[in-house]
Amino acid sequence: MPRSAHRLVFFRLIWAMVLILFGALLFLFAHRPGLPPPLTIQFMAALGWLTALILLFQSVLLVRDLGRGVAWVRTSLLNVVANGHTQISTPTTTFKAPEITNLLVALERYQGQIIKERQAPNQHLLSILGAFNSGVVVTTEAGQVSLVNGLAQDLLGTERARVGTSLFASLSRESVVGGLERARKMKRPVEAIFERLDGVDLQGRISALPDQAGAIIIFPSMELARHRPEVSFDLTLHDIPPADGKLSLDTPLDELPLLILDTETTGLNAAEDRIVSFAAVCAHGTRLYPGHMMDDLVNPGVPISASSTVIHGITDSMVEGARPWPELHAEYQSMSRNRVVVGHSVPFDLTIMKAECERHQRPWQQPIFIDTLRLAALLNPTLRSFDLEDLATLYQVDLHGRHTALGDALVCAELFSRMVPRLQMQGFNTLGQLMAFHCRQAVEVIALQRQAGWITDQPDFLWDYPDNSV
Repeated sequence: MPRSAHRLVFFRLIWAMVLILFGALLFLFAHRPGLPPPLTIQFMAALGWLTALILLFQSVLLVRDLGRGVAWVRTSLLNVVANGHTQISTPTTTFKAPEITNLLVALERYQGQIIKERQAPNQHLLSILGAFNSGVVVTTEAGQVSLVNGLAQDLLGTERARVGTSLFASLSRESVVGGLERARKMKRPVEAIFERLDGVDLQGRISALPDQAGAIIIFPSMELARHRPEVSFDLTLHDIPPADGKLSLDTPLDELPLLILDTETTGLNAAEDRIVSFAAVCAHGTRLYPGHMMDDLVNPGVPISASSTVIHGITDSMVEGARPWPELHAEYQSMSRNRVVVGHSVPFDLTIMKAECERHQRPWQQPIFIDTLRLAALLNPTLRSFDLEDLATLYQVDLHGRHTALGDALVCAELFSRMVPRLQMQGFNTLGQLMAFHCRQAVEVIALQRQAGWITDQPDFLWDYPDNSV
């Protein structure tokens, strides 16, 4: 069994001290009669000091490795605390400290056991649905896939029809919504024709879930050369966030109603550029509710520059039939009521949203907002970059869908949920305490945002809340 890093460091430091003292004694007694020649003694002392220096250097490397390992384990533990479904990330480098490796292995085993126990009741569901000789898809009211089996993926496309994606990436919105309306009107499952986006018509049966929670679509069996009936699902997509209560500055962070949002635009000039894509997802504390979300293209009314298309992939033809901003803004107003808005560099998004409202004569109400870039600058002051990519690496967030409005919003939501336990460890437990930290301490970031002409101040009504502790 390899010796632990802290024992290696301890004994190397002891030997280094012994060698340093031995060399010093040799120098002191170098000219005493009866001893070897002074040059020989000085050589022996220098050799001892060199060995001590090597031991000290090795100790420094081990301490650094141990520190990095402790930081990685600490991050993993905090991420699990923030979200029990978080998958422990594999370190990008191998730690030489055995105790770190053992801790990570133990943590992975613990999480694996918890996940196994949590998913045990679902094994029967997996077996039953996997045995169906039909394609099965379950979607939320917004069209987000919460369950899909292998046959349905073969029909709709494995990459497009996955848990968490939009069903409308595979089927036309009109055919799905039309079938669902008929099923609700007739109060029973109905046959329907679903138009795949490549023009192919698929016959299936659609049933409405109760309380307008979504729909179940079943496609008839098809002869496929190779078929492995598998099921992937996340039925939490049907969960409904708690009813929005009135915000208070003493609201705990883990009970804070949130709306995480992001935009894709024609450029970075918040006063002149336009929104081409908008996404928002509800959360309550550290729990995300991806079934309650917006993910829409927006017709900007102006051409999209090639340089912007390179970043987000949205072209003029894609937004030609998209909804205009006033229609999306009305939906955003309903979702954001009594919620704190969260985003990465969210002052930019709010500024360009305000400009769009003024352009379309829409009423604008400044929301309370939390900028994860400001929080990152305060929680990690030694970082050189606060881009989402760098923060995702630091906080062990799986980076997916980058430079899409929904993808960036989901990454930002996960990032904020992992910041919450770190904030609580530093004594920021309520909205009021976080606002004092967020609005007054991130001086450099706020100055740069103000210089760019972005919204940097919180709305006046924030300070009118009862129990004002800011």
